[in-house]
Amino acid sequence: MNNIKIRSLIILTAIILTAVTVFASCGAESGEAVYKVTVADSFGNAYPSGIVVKFMQNGEQIAMQACDENGVAENTLTKGDYQIELNFTDGAESYYYEGDLALSAEKTELTVDLSRKASGETQTLYVGADEFEAYNIASGCTYVELEAEKRNYFLFTPTEAGMFEFSIEGGANASIGYYGAPHFVQQQSAAEVVDNKFTVSIKQGMIGSGNGGTSIFVIGVDSLDADTKNCVIGINRLGDPEKTVEDEPWIVYEKTAELTEYSLPEDAEIKEFDLEAASDEYKLVFNETDGFYHLDNENGPLVLVRLTEDSDYIACFQKIIEKQGSYKYFYNGDDTSYENFVKRE
Repeated sequence: MNNIKIRSLIILTAIILTAVTVFASCGAESGEAVYKVTVADSFGNAYPSGIVVKFMQNGEQIAMQACDENGVAENTLTKGDYQIELNFTDGAESYYYEGDLALSAEKTELTVDLSRKASGETQTLYVGADEFEAYNIASGCTYVELEAEKRNYFLFTPTEAGMFEFSIEGGANASIGYYGAPHFVQQQSAAEVVDNKFTVSIKQGMIGSGNGGTSIFVIGVDSLDADTKNCVIGINRLGDPEKTVEDEPWIVYEKTAELTEYSLPEDAEIKEFDLEAASDEYKLVFNETDGFYHLDNENGPLVLVRLTEDSDYIACFQKIIEKQGSYKYFYNGDDTSYENFVKRE
């Protein structure tokens, strides 16, 4: 009889222990966890306020949380499977993100790689005989659509000085380069591109104030195959601009001649130069008597320059001066001086 009681006690103890184990296991599975979502660009920079993270389950919203100044949204939820959606105060059409936005009982943290979309008005660029519409893009990461297997242009107008790095983020089959300013788009990159990145030092003097214009940079992105129809352009401020001898004070040019208005004769016929012609195709000769340049010889056709009107090849000098300025470097051995031909009040 005692043996039967002992065996019964052992069995009862095993049942109780099994029940406790099952209960504890169920409690661990059905407990709570802190779910954390970080929203930032490819450089790890958080976005300004205005982004809300929604925790969804079976198509229904279970919770929502606004991101803090670090781009983090945390919420304590019952352990389970959740899908993440983002809401934006300035509209979802202004942003781009993709990837696995799923959370689970085991996966309680994720990072959303968010980019702004290129939007707004475009500016027409003239590159040779072709026209291109270019969106403006800002610092950070910008999602852009591309015309496949062609060069696409974008404009960057800095709002602060610094050393900036330009890159293609996310592994798209595209290459990036710097192609000058809107009034003269170059055919080759003006910056050395290494590992599909280049840097530009932007000084404070290139940021406009008052009547001065801010320097605008033309960024070109080449789609390298028929499937590459979008990419993310990264513009990252690495630090302060590099210091060079150009930081010395500029010499403001003082005019040496009195300017007078010139009027074309009524029967004058205006013809355009081909600015893409070979350098020896045109011969300009200065006539000391009338003070003008002439074509081929000192009495040949008068050569004039458009100052306030655009030509077929380049913006007018008035626009160039307003947007970029006009400067000249003088090199004399180890001594260098810089002259500014536009005096701004």
